Amino acid sequence: MKYMRKILILMLLTCMALSAYAGGKETRILDKDDELTLFPMNHTGKYATSIAPSYPVRVECKATYDRNGKSTADIVNYLTSLSTIKGTQYYSQSKKEVTTLFTDAYTVDHPRHANRIEDHKLGNPLPQGIDIYGMLEDSRFKDNVYQFSYLFEDNHITLKITNMDNLKYGPIKAIEPHCFLVLMDIVLTDKEIQVYNVGFCKPTVLPSFMEKRVNNAITNRIDALFGWFEKGITE
Repeated sequence: MKYMRKILILMLLTCMALSAYAGGKETRILDKDDELTLFPMNHTGKYATSIAPSYPVRVECKATYDRNGKSTADIVNYLTSLSTIKGTQYYSQSKKEVTTLFTDAYTVDHPRHANRIEDHKLGNPLPQGIDIYGMLEDSRFKDNVYQFSYLFEDNHITLKITNMDNLKYGPIKAIEPHCFLVLMDIVLTDKEIQVYNVGFCKPTVLPSFMEKRVNNAITNRIDALFGWFEKGITE
């Protein structure tokens, strides 16, 4: 367990070094008995805290960015443009290099039918919330549908991402539906964008030789999805 934790920390530190735009960025990989400490105790933070004990793999992060004139609509429409996830990169432990994680990404009409449609663009006034489904093709888990759920309130955006399909590591089912979860809580002030991010996962029972690989793969995806958001607000 200690060896796996060191590997995860090394991987995240490497990813963080690639992100030079964030001010005061902090990342924590939680042990079994650790509690969330970075999230504010708003609605999203309370929800994250309540479900955290159910997930053995947990990563949390917070960061602050210059707003640089970006409007709430700019950020919302980037987050609903799921095709922008295509090409998102990560640090591969097996290859020891930065490589593409999500080789394709697009919005679909339904989690079962999964017909490709155009990205959603929202205008003012924003709805209270919206659910969108996206097909993400990644380098390890292949094609899978995810649900992207958004809540909007003044200068506050909440995004919840969860898997709708079984995520398979080769022929082995690694994660059942709704057992991989990423929460982003985004607060816009006059000059800053404050972001709180947490990733949870509950893998299936795996052979011991697979545990480290799957945990690395999960943590990579949590960090990569945060990197996708970071790219959109810093370009």
